[in-house]
Amino acid sequence: MKGRKFFVIEARRFLPLLFLLVLLVGLSVYDNFFRATPVTVPPLEEEDGALHFTTTDWGELLPDTYFEVVTSYEDWHRLAQELNLPLPDYPFNAEMEMAIFAVNSEIEKINLEDGREGQEVRVTVAPRQNYYHVITVDREAIGTEEGFWVFVDQQGRVLSHQIPVMAKEEAETESESEEN
Repeated sequence: MKGRKFFVIEARRFLPLLFLLVLLVGLSVYDNFFRATPVTVPPLEEEDGALHFTTTDWGELLPDTYFEVVTSYEDWHRLAQELNLPLPDYPFNAEMEMAIFAVNSEIEKINLEDGREGQEVRVTVAPRQNYYHVITVDREAIGTEEGFWVFVDQQGRVLSHQIPVMAKEEAETESESEEN
């Protein structure tokens, strides 16, 4: 019996490998059934007139549809408290950017247009019940504090008009000085 060798494989040595294989297959199946919502990354190529924005927070809410343009850090905190939102872990810089809070809507696109009352910032939103979306926009991209903000749906119907708080204060100061 020279030259005959036995190769013996013990089943108990394969049990840990079999257990890991079952865990790997189970995790793959679980990931496919409970896939997380992917984070939207803005496209590198911007459409004509569309501004780049950064989503700082989003979540679910119950109040009516509501939009607010925030130009100061104090308004950022005030609005978060009024809407009972946990502030996102985002370093909002009121000197460099403006924030937009949209309740029961998701902001899809922002364009600068020339309107009847001067520069117009047109924000296209999609209605989403029990949802909020907070974005920031570079102040230099907007170009002016006196911008007139118009919130429209995907069909172009106007949902809300707004003048940022800073522009409102400047307009009130100008009208008071003209009266005097």
